[in-house]
Amino acid sequence: NSEMHTSTNPADFAMLQLVGNSISLNVDMGADGPSCGCNVAFFLVSMPGQGGGDHYCDANCVGGHCCPEFDLLEMNVHTLQVTSHACSDYHKPPHDSQPSSCNHGGSPIVKFGNGGKDFGPGDLYTINADKPFEFKMEFPVEGGVLKGHITLTQEGRTARQSMNNLDSMRQALEDGMALVLDAWHSNDLTWLDGGACHAPESCNMKPTVFDSMKLEHLNHEESHRRRRSGGGGGGGTTCPGQASNCGCEWTHKNGCSSDDGSECHCRCCCEHQGGECIWQT
Repeated sequence: NSEMHTSTNPADFAMLQLVGNSISLNVDMGADGPSCGCNVAFFLVSMPGQGGGDHYCDANCVGGHCCPEFDLLEMNVHTLQVTSHACSDYHKPPHDSQPSSCNHGGSPIVKFGNGGKDFGPGDLYTINADKPFEFKMEFPVEGGVLKGHITLTQEGRTARQSMNNLDSMRQALEDGMALVLDAWHSNDLTWLDGGACHAPESCNMKPTVFDSMKLEHLNHEESHRRRRSGGGGGGGTTCPGQASNCGCEWTHKNGCSSDDGSECHCRCCCEHQGGECIWQT
């Protein structure tokens, strides 16, 4: 565990690049931890936003600046939620998205607990939120589509769920997003924990400890290979050299050496190279 410090200087922001990688950490909310009405958040945003101050932005435009947001963890002892908040007009930061372009409610959304038996306070649950557990999320590219696989682990028990299509967040996660830790409360957080809690809610203000965060590369060769049985409309072995709606600016900076298996990779790199590319089969 390296020493951490706070800073409002964008040059100090650590930009986490998660496509093709995983992130894991240990979570300890303690006995009688954060209750109904509490939201402990561990999330990513495409900071820095434009303007001064702390350069904060998120998909709900808190502070007046909008940008993509990926909530790795929003939780209390009753519910753990993972949410993707894409902005359709995304550009590499610093950039402010238009409020109307951002998915404020989020999609996809995955919940553990919230009345289910996979997560909650006590030994009756697969993951006992009163005890430490490990959170891990993998971001593989499978069949050309970015996916998210979430695993909670505790004393040999696991709870798993998946997000089947995160392509709307793909470019932001490739460029890198800044990590934010936050905790807040409300008398109505039923959008988060309404399956187990009821308004009005009262947060007990208990702390949470995160430690042992790791970023690791996924060694899944199958998630990085294009698997096609022909292309080009005529049953041949080439993909077209005209890219549309793919956002190909990344080819000028990163080149085309890392094939992620997507159609946009093939189209963008054909266009960038000024010729035709061969579909790998």
